[in-house]
Amino acid sequence: MERISPHDETAGAAEGCGPTRTRLLETAVRLFAEKGFEGTSVRAITAEAGCNLAAVNYHFGGKDQLYEEIFHLRLKAIREQRLAIIRSALAEGISLEALLRAFATGFLEPFMEAPDGLMWRRLMWREMIESHLRQGMFAAEVITPVHEELAAALIPACPGLDLETARRCTYSLVGQLVHFMRLERYFDGTPEEDAGRLPMPEVVEHVVRFSAAGIRALAARETGTA
Repeated sequence: MERISPHDETAGAAEGCGPTRTRLLETAVRLFAEKGFEGTSVRAITAEAGCNLAAVNYHFGGKDQLYEEIFHLRLKAIREQRLAIIRSALAEGISLEALLRAFATGFLEPFMEAPDGLMWRRLMWREMIESHLRQGMFAAEVITPVHEELAAALIPACPGLDLETARRCTYSLVGQLVHFMRLERYFDGTPEEDAGRLPMPEVVEHVVRFSAAGIRALAARETGTA
């Protein structure tokens, strides 16, 4: 553990909360994505952020809490973006395909946009491989609220679908999108980086057609019209 002198603690407390905190978050997310949690020291974060060594403890309470705050802010933004897409689709009364297309596009776009998208993909995969977050954080902050709302939105978009089947359809849809993102990771930095990738619009349209057909087939089976 890195030792911090009393002088460092005092200096850290004197720094402004706004700009310093923002610099720490921006620097830490990049270093964690590049080097992983274990490979990133508090000293490296504060040095690159141009602030005192004590600043991480002062603003966040430590390296673990800084890491969790990065994900908390990101997951909150993801949750609100996805919920807004679903609610907008419900308000407009759009078709099943339009709902799936809007959700799939909104799901993928933040992780495809350069350069931040690549950075966040790398950080997410590192966390999935070697977790340092409290158990259940992803489920509580994103998965459960988004999946429940999307499942509820599928029912009016596809009459005849019951809630339990809609929930399974939601997991199937998200599973396809996550798999596409996982494939993107394997192409990052390889000679096949461009040639091996499928354009995102093509992936979205395939997922929409495939999922809509499956969802309608399930609804027809449940209503006895298959």
